[in-house]
Amino acid sequence: MLDRKLGYYICNGQEFDSKIKACLYSVHVRKPVEWSFNNNEFNKHNWLIEPTETLDELYDQRVRDLRNRYDYIMLSYSGGSDSHNILMSFIRQGIHLDEIVVNTMTKATAQFTDLDPNNKKNTNAAAEYELQTFPRLKEVSKLIPKTKITVVDMTDHLFDFLNGVGDGSWVLDKREQVNIAGATRFNYIRFDEIRKQFDKSKRIALVVGIEKPRSFIKDGMFYIAFQDRPANIITVAEHIRDYTNSSVEFFYWSPDALSLLTKQGHVIKRWLEAFPENQQTWKLENLTPAIYRSVHERLLRTLIYSTWDNSWYQADKAVKDWYSEFDQWFEDGYSDTKAFGVWREGIDFIEDKLKYYVKKDDIEGSRADGLQSFFHSYSLGPMKHRPML
Repeated sequence: MLDRKLGYYICNGQEFDSKIKACLYSVHVRKPVEWSFNNNEFNKHNWLIEPTETLDELYDQRVRDLRNRYDYIMLSYSGGSDSHNILMSFIRQGIHLDEIVVNTMTKATAQFTDLDPNNKKNTNAAAEYELQTFPRLKEVSKLIPKTKITVVDMTDHLFDFLNGVGDGSWVLDKREQVNIAGATRFNYIRFDEIRKQFDKSKRIALVVGIEKPRSFIKDGMFYIAFQDRPANIITVAEHIRDYTNSSVEFFYWSPDALSLLTKQGHVIKRWLEAFPENQQTWKLENLTPAIYRSVHERLLRTLIYSTWDNSWYQADKAVKDWYSEFDQWFEDGYSDTKAFGVWREGIDFIEDKLKYYVKKDDIEGSRADGLQSFFHSYSLGPMKHRPML
C-alpha cells in the first residue's frame, strides 16, 4: 500500500511507489510520468508568511507531535547534521526516544577507510562512523541512558541479498536507490532484535531526517524545492510494507512540518539578502549537484541547526548516483565478485530499458548515472537586495 506522504508516481492513471516501475510502465504505454509529493497540502500552504517561532521551537514541536502519536519511536541516526539535530531536540526537551538505529558497512569498508580526520574526501565517508557517529553516541548515551542504541552492520545482508537474487531483477523491487550501499541500507527488519519491535502491536515510527531544504533563486524570486531523488534515498518503506503498525516519518519533509519547512526557507532567504554575495551560487542556472553538496550543504549546517559544531568530522557529500563516491570501496575491492556482477547487471538493465529517463554523470559527462529527477517548488517571495557597503 502506498504511503503517499513519502511521495509516489502516476502514469496513465496508475500509481507506483517505485520510480523504476513507473518509468518502465511509461515506456510501455508511452505516457509521461508525474511525481506527487504532498502536492495538495503544499500547494494550499502559504509559504510567504514566516512563522514567528524560532527554528528550535519548531523542531521541538515536531518532536512533541511525533511522541504524542506513536508508542515507539526509532531514529535512524548517522551522526550527520540532520539526524543529530533531531536527536538533540529529544534531549533538549527531556522527551524519551525509544531507540537510535545506526547502520554501517564496516566489515566491508574497514580496509579502505582512512581514519585521518583531515581526510574528508567523499570516498572516505565510511570514516564518519568512527570519527563522528560513535563519539556522538558515546556522549548522548550518558544523557539518555534509557534509550536503546542499536548499531547494525549491513555487509553480510548486502552480499547475501545480491548473491541470493542472482541476476539484475533485484532493481525491480527498488524505489530508485540502486547505488550499492543504498540498495540494502535500510532493511532493518532483517535483524531479529529490531524486527521484534515491528512485530509488536505498537504504533511505531521510524524517523529519518533525509535532507536540508533545497532552495534556489529564479527571476528575482526565492523558492524552496522538493526533489524526488532525496525522498527516495530512504528505502525503509520498501522493507516494512507488511507491518501496518509501522510508519516512516520524514522529520523535515512532511506535510506535518509545514511551519518548520517555511521557517527554514525564510531563514535561508533572509541570510542571502543580508549577504548578497552568496546569491550567485543560489541562482537556478548555476545550480549543480556539486554546488549544492559542496556549497549549500556546508553553509546550511550551522545556519538552520543550532546543534551542529563545524569542528566535527563529516566527509564531503557524494555527487554521483549509481556510482556514488561513498561506494568506491565496492569497486576497488569487490569488482571480481559475483555480487558485483549482479549489481552491474541491475544497473545495465535500467540503463538499457529506460534510456529516455537516464541522466549522465555530472562530473564525467558521458556515463549514465541515475534517472532524471522530478521536483516541485514553492515561492517564498521576492529576494531583496541589500546595497553593498
